[in-house]
Amino acid sequence: MKRTLLKITLGLSLITIGQNANGQCPTFNCLNDTIVSTAPSSCDAIVTFTTPTATDTCNPGGFQTFNYTGAMQTWVVPNGITSINVDAYGAQGGSNSPQTNVNYGGRVQADLPVTPGTTIYIYVGEQPNGLTGGWNGGGNGETGGQGGGGASDIRIGGTTLNDRVIVAGGAGGGGFWSGQEVHGGIGGGLTAGPGYRDNLSNYGGDPGTQTSSGVGTCQSFNNPVVAGGFGFGGAPSSCGCEGYGGGGGWWGGAGSGNCRGGGGGSSYTDPSATNVIHTQGVKVGHGSITISWGSGTPTITQIAGLASGSTFPVGSVTQTFIAESGGAVDTCSFVITVVDGEAPTVSCPGNTIEVCEGTPVSVAAPATADNCTSTPTVTYNTTGATSVSGNDSITGVLFNPGTTTVWYMATDAAGNVDSCSFDVIVNPAPAVSLDPFSVDSLCNYSDPIGLPTGTPASGTYSGTGVSGMNFDPSASGNGTFFVTYSYTDSLGCTGMDSTAIIVHGCAETNDLNSFADLNVYPNPSNGVFNIEVSGQTGQATYVLTTVDGRFVAKNEFAMEDVLTIDLSNEPKGFYVLQLQSAQTTKSITLIKE
Repeated sequence: MKRTLLKITLGLSLITIGQNANGQCPTFNCLNDTIVSTAPSSCDAIVTFTTPTATDTCNPGGFQTFNYTGAMQTWVVPNGITSINVDAYGAQGGSNSPQTNVNYGGRVQADLPVTPGTTIYIYVGEQPNGLTGGWNGGGNGETGGQGGGGASDIRIGGTTLNDRVIVAGGAGGGGFWSGQEVHGGIGGGLTAGPGYRDNLSNYGGDPGTQTSSGVGTCQSFNNPVVAGGFGFGGAPSSCGCEGYGGGGGWWGGAGSGNCRGGGGGSSYTDPSATNVIHTQGVKVGHGSITISWGSGTPTITQIAGLASGSTFPVGSVTQTFIAESGGAVDTCSFVITVVDGEAPTVSCPGNTIEVCEGTPVSVAAPATADNCTSTPTVTYNTTGATSVSGNDSITGVLFNPGTTTVWYMATDAAGNVDSCSFDVIVNPAPAVSLDPFSVDSLCNYSDPIGLPTGTPASGTYSGTGVSGMNFDPSASGNGTFFVTYSYTDSLGCTGMDSTAIIVHGCAETNDLNSFADLNVYPNPSNGVFNIEVSGQTGQATYVLTTVDGRFVAKNEFAMEDVLTIDLSNEPKGFYVLQLQSAQTTKSITLIKE
């Protein structure tokens, strides 16, 4: 299973457990509890965290900040100290801009191994104010330009440039010329920032890197005469317009004439340095260096939980560490919780299910999948004319006529939900209007003495699905049904007769004496359809619509003739032709290709 590595940055929270009587008191900088999500399509997460740090608070050490003086400064490593933390800032480049120029110096943070009693040589960079480059490597400017900012560095074992073990790059000179901002390149980073005017297309001095200074602009682009070097920024001379110096650094940035900013100087750390952080363009003004030291580092051991980079399951895992120094122990615990935030998937059976009124509907449970739960819980409910709900599958449910939307919902163990829907379309069964009737009296006669004759008879319909003068096909089902009508005249003479009605499809009805025998050809057709009504005479009516109800045509026709429907000028698709006689109706679907 593919997993995505999740790198977690955990905050720090201080937990102090205690100390013993011998003065050794390790104290943890513990990590905060953290919540992460599972990797995509996975039920776990690979979590990377930083091992908590600890210090011995009974002898916490100290710190000293060195500011710009224009001269080398020194610091001697105290006894017992084998590691120092250095926070160094390079200087901002010079600026003649009335606006805000962001040619700020770089920053380096690192832990550096040292030997007690060693002299550390400290050089703090200067932000210049004029043509002369800042102390410790800033390149000079010319005419109305500005110099580059000086680097800040620490040297061990000597005072040459090769003895530098940490360097924070200075920024290139910048300013304002002819209504345009001249940007000095920001200092710091393994590769510093370039200088330019107004936008990067007006390129100036190249930035310093780990191996070179690059080129700048002096009468032409990419001119090496303004390049800086190892430890110093470049300086323009007779380049035209205003010239700006490059920032000092491990390698200084190139200077630039032609009113373009000088490049920033790069930062550097010795390979022995650890916990290194490079930050570009953060220091305003002169540089600075702060050295921090402690009395030692307690031994840290993890005693519970999973190692950094391990696969963490869904749920909570308590990570416990101990710090030991001089026999005293401090304990640190934090919790990493992996949550399942990925919803399951559920697939419904198509978009619609169409049935006739009175037909039970059964739908199998939908297919589901989830990254953690093997079988998500499935429920369903409906909106519309019918209100039903249940679990898994729909079995033998009668839906009301019309359209009912059915929603399936899949829920996994974490409460994540996905849903899908489909429509159940129930075509209603229309009632059939039966014709009123009357008959002559069966007892109609006249005798010699003039006895009265009987009056014409009238009667009522009866049978399955009959109510008054209506016949309801949905109450009878499909097949052939006989509707009986009976009558009695005024003299008490009775009679009975019946007619047959066919019910089929979606409660579609045909009187046996009307459209029982139809022939439609061709169907599908390119446009012309012929309809023959066999064995019938008399007038009938047809109504032609599209399947979505748009009216197309209506007219009368003689059932003994062939009815021709011409859809040549209509678009391709499905059309509904409804035929109506005095006895019944018939619907036909016509397909134009």
